[in-house]
Amino acid sequence: MMFSKSIEYAIRAIVYLAINSKHQQHLGVKKIADDLGFPKHFLGKILQNLAKKHLILSVKGPNGGFYLSEEHLDTSLLKLVDAIDGLDFFSSCGLGLHECDDQKPCPIHKEYQIYRGNLYKLLSEKTINDMKTDIENGIAFMDIGAG
Repeated sequence: MMFSKSIEYAIRAIVYLAINSKHQQHLGVKKIADDLGFPKHFLGKILQNLAKKHLILSVKGPNGGFYLSEEHLDTSLLKLVDAIDGLDFFSSCGLGLHECDDQKPCPIHKEYQIYRGNLYKLLSEKTINDMKTDIENGIAFMDIGAG
């Protein structure tokens, strides 16, 4: 599955917040966008959407910005995917056929079900904190900008 740009930006921005917003420090969309190399307005819409869905926190005003609480670190990647694009991918046909199901499978139906199931499991188990910890411990890499 190729993630949409919105999901890619959301995941990278949340990991950026997890690593850089210590003690509820608010980070502005301009700083986040500049550090990550994302378009400010597009990222702003994504972050506002995530704040509305309570996946991140935001504060308005001159010292405002976005940040995470400890409980947000336990957010699964599946919740992010659901908040941005929904979960239709996990019930749709791999070839885009409308009539594909277990009774009338497309040529890749069984294999695609396994792939989808494994991806669903991965996304439901992997949390923001897992990603943050792996990056901080040098186990994984993600370009999250200057910080």
